[in-house]
Amino acid sequence: MPRIARKDLDGKYYHVMVQGIGKEFVFPDDHCKGFYLTCLRENKIHYPAKILAFCVMGNHAHILLSVVDAQELALYFKRVNADYARYYNRINNRVGYVFRDRFKSEMIRSERQLVYCMAYIQNNPLKAGMVKKAEDYPFSSYSNYLRRTGIVDFDEAAIFYDIAPENITAIMGERTDTSWLEHDDKEYEDCEKVFLELNKDYKITPGRNMNVNQVRKLVEELKDRSGASIRDIAVLLGVSREKLRNMLRE
Repeated sequence: MPRIARKDLDGKYYHVMVQGIGKEFVFPDDHCKGFYLTCLRENKIHYPAKILAFCVMGNHAHILLSVVDAQELALYFKRVNADYARYYNRINNRVGYVFRDRFKSEMIRSERQLVYCMAYIQNNPLKAGMVKKAEDYPFSSYSNYLRRTGIVDFDEAAIFYDIAPENITAIMGERTDTSWLEHDDKEYEDCEKVFLELNKDYKITPGRNMNVNQVRKLVEELKDRSGASIRDIAVLLGVSREKLRNMLRE
């Protein structure tokens, strides 16, 4: 359970989410997920980041960590994400941005918030229906706590809660209030694949005369299932963003 309160909590603890550009699945397999964890671990040599919890999903990752300040946080993730982007572009023979924005972060302001955040992050795969038990997901810090191995900085975590496996399991079952979280962590589907699937029904010919009502329905479903932006959908439809916006306003 939580330990004695620390007066200097503010400004040093953050919940970070990184997400693929266009909500693309930038962590599509075990090798990619594992390499992102390698980037997190190896860059702790350059910046004094201490990781308390993490979870690498398909199109995003959550990390709970402590740093010296917000500037160090930015420098650390700039390096982590750049290292991963080079790897991802190389194995996929692509160029360009891999991540949406730099990253999103929330400052953790209390020990209660920190403990809830740890539980939330580690329950992510269970919530998304990827596993039947949270402990079955290998790319989460939960497995680190259960086996006392991995990239979690256990000494830092122990400042706030008992890191014994049975206690971590109890915390994850009890701490379910996530109303303070700002992140959208829905596990979206691949945009192009969803478009092709939907268009079997809508039969919209990209770039030609398109039925406005059909376009509206397709756009609504595509955004809901893939999180695609208007720009992404306009490219798939072979029209400009402005033309698509006008069609949706009609």
